[in-house]
Amino acid sequence: MVNHMRMRIAGLLTSICFLFPPAFLATEGRDLVLHVSNVEELWEAENVINSESSQAYDGVIVNVKANYYHLNESFNIERSGVDLVGEPGVFFFLNDSVDMPVIAVGSQKSYLTEDDLIENITISGIQIDGNRDGQNSETMASMPWIRNNGIDVRAVKELDITSVTANNNRSGGLVVSWKSSDIRVSHSRFENNYFDGVAYYDCIRVYTTNCAMSDNQFAGISLDNSVKESSFEDCTIDRNGAVGIFARHSNHLQFKNCLVSKSSDWAVFLAHDEKNLGVHNITFDRCYLKENNGGLFMASTNEKQSSRIYVVESFFEGNQDSGRMDIQTSGSRIYTALPEVAQVSEEN
Repeated sequence: MVNHMRMRIAGLLTSICFLFPPAFLATEGRDLVLHVSNVEELWEAENVINSESSQAYDGVIVNVKANYYHLNESFNIERSGVDLVGEPGVFFFLNDSVDMPVIAVGSQKSYLTEDDLIENITISGIQIDGNRDGQNSETMASMPWIRNNGIDVRAVKELDITSVTANNNRSGGLVVSWKSSDIRVSHSRFENNYFDGVAYYDCIRVYTTNCAMSDNQFAGISLDNSVKESSFEDCTIDRNGAVGIFARHSNHLQFKNCLVSKSSDWAVFLAHDEKNLGVHNITFDRCYLKENNGGLFMASTNEKQSSRIYVVESFFEGNQDSGRMDIQTSGSRIYTALPEVAQVSEEN
């Protein structure tokens, strides 16, 4: 049996090596390891990742050497068990008029089911420049449901994103959707994107720590369409063109030790959608809202739309220059326990 398995693996390596140089491949336990040093080898790695032959391995590790990789299309990850690991100095640059995501994780079909779910993906050490001014459109012409995000995640479970930048994209920096779950985003930057730094939709258990979402044209963070049980901790949301944090139709969110500063509009904007689906069980714990055009605004008018919003041990400074308040509501109650805001208005 052991000899049979060795022969099978040897046969697989022989078939793959027929297409690619032997130095390009290695094995590490039950994983296939690919070494990439130029854009041609990057596309070869993508072909291996998404090939039927690679399914004989538990996973595929792609080690990317320092270089500028000019991309004429998305780098796609469509199978489970893939580690995309860049050493310091790896840049993915989207060429003019590509109109695609830079890295696309998960199926690109218009409608996804549980059968399309992939698992156990890691992306680390990649610096992304989406060349937003060189793109023609926010969406792909052939698949208009796909937007030109830095990292586009669809129907993925157990994803780690660490030490990446996703900047200057025609749509968003990082977008997670389609019932993705158990995602960890850390020590990364999402800046200067046309829309949002990060946008999470229809997903659960997304944990974002030690990240910066700055200088985006719209929101630093956008949460909508049933985001659940997710958190942001030790993040900086700075100088965004609209609001720092936008959230609606979401439940059980926590923001802890986050700085929201110099937003052109509100630091935090909470709301409900046309079906009266708002935000519930949201906590801002030890956050610092500074020099925004207004502090935290609740657009919902009643507890059915939005409820159980807590602001705990958080500081507000310089958000009232335009006449807006640090904490303002259209009717839905906001519970506060603040070190420097002693009063809680009765209408709140």
